[in-house]
Amino acid sequence: MVKSPAKASYTHGQPWETKGQSPANETEPGAHSNIATGLTDDENLSVRVLYTDSGMEIIPHATIRFNESDNEYPFTLTGPVGPNAAPVSITLELTKTDGKRFTAKTELYRLADPKHSQSVTRIDSLFGGLQVRNDGSNWKTIFPYSFYLSGAWLASSPDNLKKFSDFGFNILHIIPGGEGIGYDLHQLDLWFDEAEKLGLWIMYDMRWTYQNENYVRTQVERYKSRKNMLLWYTADEPELLPAQGVRKVTLITETDGFEDPPSAPSKSYSLIKSLDPYHPISLCLNCQNYHFQEYSAGADIVMVDVYPIGTNLSFSTKYHTPCNSTYGDCGCDNCSPSIAPLLNIPARLDLWSQFQSQLALPQKPFWAVPQAFPAQDFFTRDPTDDEIIAMVLLSVNHGAKGIIAWSFPTTTEILYKMRYLAMVVQGHGFEEFVLGARRKNVPVVGGEGMVDAVAWTLGKGMLISVVSTGDRPSASDLIYLDLPGGRHPVLWRATPLGSEGWLMRRGKRLECPGSWTDGVKGVLLEVELSDD
Repeated sequence: MVKSPAKASYTHGQPWETKGQSPANETEPGAHSNIATGLTDDENLSVRVLYTDSGMEIIPHATIRFNESDNEYPFTLTGPVGPNAAPVSITLELTKTDGKRFTAKTELYRLADPKHSQSVTRIDSLFGGLQVRNDGSNWKTIFPYSFYLSGAWLASSPDNLKKFSDFGFNILHIIPGGEGIGYDLHQLDLWFDEAEKLGLWIMYDMRWTYQNENYVRTQVERYKSRKNMLLWYTADEPELLPAQGVRKVTLITETDGFEDPPSAPSKSYSLIKSLDPYHPISLCLNCQNYHFQEYSAGADIVMVDVYPIGTNLSFSTKYHTPCNSTYGDCGCDNCSPSIAPLLNIPARLDLWSQFQSQLALPQKPFWAVPQAFPAQDFFTRDPTDDEIIAMVLLSVNHGAKGIIAWSFPTTTEILYKMRYLAMVVQGHGFEEFVLGARRKNVPVVGGEGMVDAVAWTLGKGMLISVVSTGDRPSASDLIYLDLPGGRHPVLWRATPLGSEGWLMRRGKRLECPGSWTDGVKGVLLEVELSDD
């Protein structure tokens, strides 16, 4: 399938001239507000996709409406695209009703099936999820849900890997040590063998060695053919100074500073892809906006770790300095003290999505790293059960397609809630909705901005995620959801997270009392919709 063109951009592409729009004012502020003048809502634009060099058509004709995106069109791979061939240039043409034509180009790659019975992982560019298969099996969609895992804890008992799997997590992401290659590779082989039997997928971490070409080659060649290999992980907070005493291995590039050079992830990315084109590459960025474009260029999946709980966001209790946009470290980079702390999580995800649009970059999937560790360092208290739920749901509400929490082992209380959420995300249609449907914002009436809600629709079914980030009752007597699509609920049921105060009223809307915002909480609701 191929996606239709992206929505209209105000910063990139060719000018879209319309009746009454003079070239002189196209660069003035607000000049694009009349971008669709002369086009009606039901007017279609013609789309054609073809091989650039030969002119052979891939999609002879399709139609879209102006400013639409994410439509799917089937096509067959024929002509010059063969397995293991060099990338082929593809041209997309869009023609207006007045005959004016716009073009864009991209490259199409086609990989041969791997020679060994290894896994192959691909990213669904439409919905952002991961799909994996091995031994020629059918593609399986995965919502990654797990922890960064201490190798020392894993080694402390031969039963621990089985315990970890029994908790309901589906990813094995072992944190490497800081010396040499970071692992006892013989022990790692044994763990990976057991993980395959347990159904755990490998997220291989090279945080200390991804800049060392020899170490990267050794690790990728050793593990790329495993049946349970899912993806690689390179840079971990590369914008930050390394912890005292930690040796960062830097042989691919040299740097004048202490943080990893912004080009380092991309150089490692190119090397890994040359060795293993069958698995995506991820990294985790900590800073709100420090060389985002350069660092994120080195990954297929970008992870975000926003830790807003139990820390002073305006004054660093660790360094005894103020924290603002240019100075200070409070453990949550540029997190705002003027909003509810948890709202810094969706704010970061939304901002990074905007960055990708503004930079005319593909929308790479985001994964979130919730704060699932006890009080330490900047953080004066543990997250509560309700905050754990809210962090996960807020991340998913704003586009996260995977959850890898920091870090395990953790407290009994945090583990209990993370285990409970594992049951939720792996059941009740969660994966099917979140990784198989478009996410739609749900307008909330009442709540004074303390309620965050989104929905996914598949056929007559809808999954709704609702989070309160409030600390006081709403001034409204009722809070209700204006469901997208103009359809009404005819049947609803709570998921294992419960409904906690939400009711379906008169078969028309979902509502709850204004007191629902008196505290952090999150719910998932499943709804059957009417036909009209």
